[in-house]
Amino acid sequence: MLHRRLVTQRLGGVGARRALGRQGGPRVPARPGRDLRPLAAVACSVLLLTGCSSIDDQDVLTDDGRTHSSEAPPFSGPWAAEFTSEYQEAESDFVRAVLEDELITDQELSEMRDRFAECLSAYAITDVVLDDDGSVSLTYPDGADSDTVNDQVLGCSKESGELQIGALHSWIRRNPDNQDENTIMAACLVRKGVVDSSYGADEYAEDYADDDFPYTDPTAGETALLDCNADPLGLYE
Repeated sequence: MLHRRLVTQRLGGVGARRALGRQGGPRVPARPGRDLRPLAAVACSVLLLTGCSSIDDQDVLTDDGRTHSSEAPPFSGPWAAEFTSEYQEAESDFVRAVLEDELITDQELSEMRDRFAECLSAYAITDVVLDDDGSVSLTYPDGADSDTVNDQVLGCSKESGELQIGALHSWIRRNPDNQDENTIMAACLVRKGVVDSSYGADEYAEDYADDDFPYTDPTAGETALLDCNADPLGLYE
């Protein structure tokens, strides 16, 4: 017997990463600016077991155990800082090759998704679907421990390049010019009519931190927040 779970990732923009939500619904990640990547701790633990302390800070461990320079190309677009960071953290030639031209093509995205699904298949996780908004749905064996599944998904995300490529693709898709996150989210909620027309970026930042929004209609407001997280500029309405 198989059991389906929906996992929603990165809908808050930069800094937000995947976390398994409660059964039956998505979980909205923390707002941009907070780095919630659980893989960082996992990667460090693995590297420590293999002699992480002996590797120069400017070197990164590759798939075959060798090291390469983490120096990134001179990225210059609106997401240059993020491309630089993700390139420096990449541990495979595939990921670095995709990112080095500051462009993620449909073919590259497709290959990454195939690698992600193939990696998960080793754990009997199937029906893997990665959407353009950064969400992923999948099916895993009934009775599987959720923490174990989460670790497997995160591990495959890193191994396949989904961690870097998927993140950048979803961030750029929802906010091509890397506009201020609080500003575009506040404007989106106003556009959807769930907050007062005077609602602004500072109020959004504070309300998001407190998880308490002044919605005119709570139910409609929660729906609007999810919609705005996925498409704050209304590019895909």
